[in-house]
Amino acid sequence: MSPSLIICMGVSGVGKSTCARMLAEEFNFVFIEADDLHSPINKEKMRSGAALNDNDRAPWMQAVCERVSFHAAQAQGCVLAHSGLRRPHRERLRNCGMRSLFLHLDAPRDTIAQRITEREGHYMKVDLLDSQFRALEKTHEERDVVTLNAKLDRSSLMTQAILEVKNFINHR
Repeated sequence: MSPSLIICMGVSGVGKSTCARMLAEEFNFVFIEADDLHSPINKEKMRSGAALNDNDRAPWMQAVCERVSFHAAQAQGCVLAHSGLRRPHRERLRNCGMRSLFLHLDAPRDTIAQRITEREGHYMKVDLLDSQFRALEKTHEERDVVTLNAKLDRSSLMTQAILEVKNFINHR
């Protein structure tokens, strides 16, 4: 039986990393932060206010898939914080050797913009939020994607996320 891959996805600032870390701890899974796998050039590009294009994302996606595949080979479940904005990226993640569930964290633009403005030390700035929303390809036809209301308080959001993961794990 293949291990599970839980992907917390959505635009920058929606709470993917926080949710993914908490789920990894809850289920004793490996936590992977996809942002850490961006090249220094990509991080600098975003820091300067420029959106990434598909050519910029290609080596990043390769690195993410290699990391996930490594853990799949070790039969280790993972929780990945990854934007998942593009459908082809989600498809690649589905083919990394693990059974996958995407938790699409969704909130209004104003809520996310406020969160981005308040966080410190991250290269992604609020100026790029609109490009993130434009890049987000709809998930409504993808059966392994569950949308969660990320405007909820952290406790309520995590209660929903944990329930979705438990249902996924128990219904192999």
